[in-house]
Amino acid sequence: MITQRTVLVADDNQATNMRMSILLKRLDYFVFTALNCSDVMKKMTNFNPDVVLMSLRLPEMGSGTCLGYIKKDAKIKAMPVVIMGEKTDTKVMEEQLLKGASAYIFKPVTPTVLYQVVQKLTEKKPRANVRARIIFKTILTYQNTKRVSFASTLSEKGVFIRTVNPIPIGTKVSISMDLPSEKPIELEGIVIYTVEFNRDEFVEPGMCIQFSNIDKDMQIGLRRFVEEQLTYDLDPNLEL
Repeated sequence: MITQRTVLVADDNQATNMRMSILLKRLDYFVFTALNCSDVMKKMTNFNPDVVLMSLRLPEMGSGTCLGYIKKDAKIKAMPVVIMGEKTDTKVMEEQLLKGASAYIFKPVTPTVLYQVVQKLTEKKPRANVRARIIFKTILTYQNTKRVSFASTLSEKGVFIRTVNPIPIGTKVSISMDLPSEKPIELEGIVIYTVEFNRDEFVEPGMCIQFSNIDKDMQIGLRRFVEEQLTYDLDPNLEL
């Protein structure tokens, strides 16, 4: 069974909370938000999030910092906390690591950095490459066979093809992807895993193809495209 991780986002700016929440949901996380330290403490206790993303400038509670209160509470002190701040706050955020924070990230936060940090703190085998759910046409060529399929997820390193008849693991394929570009993107790849149809627990059936001949420029271009798909309709004036 696939476990959907829970993230608590804490910033005193409601617009920032909203934008961050939308992005995290598109990355397949369940999200709660908080506007102040008291709310953070309450939601950490009630909902037991897998990770907390907290603004360095979150309003304090009483005479101490929010991180300080979290680390004094036996029920929640083990939960990983990531501090978010500006590059000019680097020294202060490094001090937060000494006080118990698990990591810190700079604003504005890119989808790739956000995904990598949350993955590292929540998964035994963290994924490094951010991915977007996007439906597009592909043409697969393998063993003298040509097959039209549709992809449902894309990253800079590979693509997930939805199908109830996956190609065997280890099969080398040529893949042509119909993405917004002057011409279809053509790459070589290999099937690294398949997902069979399960009547008892629905998980999208299909196969993952890992790109095997992708150059650096193409990889950067795909990463940029994926990040655009995740953020294209989010107001760029809202700070992440």
